[in-house]
Amino acid sequence: MKSDNCEAVPRTLACEAARNQLLDAVEELVNAQGVGRFTLEAVAKQAGLSKSGLLHYFPSKDSLIEALVARTVAHWQDSLEQAKQLQSEGPHRTAHALLDCCLGDLSQWNERLRRSSTALLAILVHCPGKATPMHVFYQGLHAQMQAESKDLPVSDLVLAVVDGVWVRWVTGLSPMSETQIAQLHGALKRLLPYCG
Repeated sequence: MKSDNCEAVPRTLACEAARNQLLDAVEELVNAQGVGRFTLEAVAKQAGLSKSGLLHYFPSKDSLIEALVARTVAHWQDSLEQAKQLQSEGPHRTAHALLDCCLGDLSQWNERLRRSSTALLAILVHCPGKATPMHVFYQGLHAQMQAESKDLPVSDLVLAVVDGVWVRWVTGLSPMSETQIAQLHGALKRLLPYCG
């Protein structure tokens, strides 16, 4: 028996597209109004759906926020896994992948990323209980780095630098130029023992 409920059956492409359209609308509204001020009605209007259409996919504002965080973290995980596939087995494989994924290809640093990152930071500040997927991601990242090398401070340095560059870029507080980021990427890659 077929159901239209996305949670009850495997997601179809149309269902996934509608969910993403709604989550994109949440990102835009969080950026414009903040986490506490957006409404379900505003999300539905921004996405071009009825409120009942929105409720079909997300029964509450909390479920929208949780899904937005989960989608962002899933994108991070996918990007990191793809970057890891390009690395040889060996020490600091995850740290090398993180550097290449985040600082090696600056074409991904676009307005779409800025919007999703700004929304994510707002959620971290105003709804920290909804950021569990981020905490799990960082714990897993740290565990992978620890398993790959006993020289964890170097891996932690890579993670701290990547996060710092990202926050400076998202907030506009003294963002680094592409040349500076490329130089930083090269310097950190030289610090890490070669993979494989």
